[in-house]
Amino acid sequence: MRDFDPQHTMMALFALLIAIPVHEFAHALSAVNNGDDGPRRAGRLSIMPWDHFDPLGAIFCVLSTITGFGLGWGKPVLVNPGVLHNPKWGMCKIAAWGPFSNLLLAIAFALPLRFGWIGIDEGGIGLLLYYCIMVNLSLMLFNLIPIGPLDGAKILVTFLPDSQAYAFSKFMEQWGMIMLLGLLWFGGGLLRFLVGIPLVQLMGLLLGAA
Repeated sequence: MRDFDPQHTMMALFALLIAIPVHEFAHALSAVNNGDDGPRRAGRLSIMPWDHFDPLGAIFCVLSTITGFGLGWGKPVLVNPGVLHNPKWGMCKIAAWGPFSNLLLAIAFALPLRFGWIGIDEGGIGLLLYYCIMVNLSLMLFNLIPIGPLDGAKILVTFLPDSQAYAFSKFMEQWGMIMLLGLLWFGGGLLRFLVGIPLVQLMGLLLGAA
């Protein structure tokens, strides 16, 4: 557990307050565009945080931000594959739009720093933008890990032969959450490889000299 840093905590939570609702909204919008109107009826076509957080997930977001360890989450967007125009590729696009929305946010937040419109130490605004970039890229990279229930598992299924896709999906339904918790508890080295190293590279790519 790291020492409590109020500035770090507030900026990271602010970034999550943007990143998670946009992530879930992107899933919902993609689902509606691919034929499932359920997310619209459920009120998920919104970027308001209260439409996308459940209480327990929000509490864990706060705890993980303070301690530097743990897992927070938003309320999953429920999708009915049976009503999609193309169930296989529809599910892939719905899953992919969540992480992709975080990449788009990171790019938007990076532009003022990249082009020198705002400095990182300029009244805290630059540092806040930096945190927003880091949180969105981290959320994107973490969600692309191919372990259920993360988006990466749903994307991977699309590219597997039908028999393997079915076996993989059933395996992840049973063991995915256990594997994810094991990764968080014991997979520090693997997480650095899957998230930490790409994060540093993407931050450098987006920010350049900044």
